[in-house]
Amino acid sequence: MRPLALYLRSRAVPATATAVLVCAVALWAIGLVVDHPQSRVLVALLAALAGTAALGQGLAGADHDLDRASAIAWPPRRAAHVIVAGAAVVGLLAATALVGEQMAGTGQIARNVAGLAGLVALGAAVVGADRAPLLPVIWTVLVLRYAPPMGEPPTRPTYKVMLTWMVQPIDTRAATVAAAILAVAGTLSYAVLGSRR
Repeated sequence: MRPLALYLRSRAVPATATAVLVCAVALWAIGLVVDHPQSRVLVALLAALAGTAALGQGLAGADHDLDRASAIAWPPRRAAHVIVAGAAVVGLLAATALVGEQMAGTGQIARNVAGLAGLVALGAAVVGADRAPLLPVIWTVLVLRYAPPMGEPPTRPTYKVMLTWMVQPIDTRAATVAAAILAVAGTLSYAVLGSRR
């Protein structure tokens, strides 16, 4: 049990859990005052973004050399870290529906968190854990900047649907495929490469 506690502390899990909990409480509080359906989905997306961005801090240990030179099999642990952390974010954000009106569907929250967590993991592998949240933040800002405000997201061509996956309805297959590709690619990249120095 002690090695697990040390691992969790070295990966800043208590601080990350606190940040995700704050996002969930904020989502619940905003849900009490926002009535417009599209605004509610946007708030749920921003809460998912904030919750997954908080995961970036824990994707690297204090000593990069120790992570790379250790005899421990890191790839399965790294993959499990991303998957469990993403599941925790989904669980906390979806739990807000238990104490208030649901902001967005659980499926949409899960899809968005999966894709955003994949982007954070990919960011850790490419630019390092400290800057890992930049990828999902930039992608989200660009989507929100160029998607129609409070309107319907693009339905054609397919590449636009895939690029705007986070604002698409849950029954949009191309958006779900895009989020799944990002989740798998990001998790595998981080599991194999670890966090960049």
